Amino acid sequence: MPHKPPFLPPALGLLVMLVIFALHFIKPLGVIFPYPWNFLGLLPIALGALINIAAERELHRAGASAHPGEPSDVLVERGVFRLSRNPMSVGFVLIAGGLAIWVGSVSPWLVVLGSPFLLYGLFIRREEHQLEQIHGEAYRAYCRRVPRWWRRPGKSG
Repeated sequence: MPHKPPFLPPALGLLVMLVIFALHFIKPLGVIFPYPWNFLGLLPIALGALINIAAERELHRAGASAHPGEPSDVLVERGVFRLSRNPMSVGFVLIAGGLAIWVGSVSPWLVVLGSPFLLYGLFIRREEHQLEQIHGEAYRAYCRRVPRWWRRPGKSG
């Protein structure tokens, strides 16, 4: 029986958004993206959303679940999964970063910088273990080819 995380990524996303807004309004620690520059935050928000949509679409096409803790007998390696083993986590961090840019203050960046560690601890580590148990050497080979977060520009393979 797979071990499900305590809550799903959308709940974590909502919590992160609330904490970003709370930090901005309660303890902003200065402004680093003043108006109108703060609207640049919409770019990473849009990019993160597009990456998440593309990942969800690839998972659906392959017949795999996007929900952590649900085992999949399919190893998805195409689309955004060629660039990252965890594209939805990349999208999550981009959206959080975009939101931090949009609110414009310093303190939300504490959440953004901590979110990869939170995602790893709550979801990624568990998923990686589960995928290795199910797919064995095929998953280990995929891990050697594709980074956990994102492939550097210009790097092939």
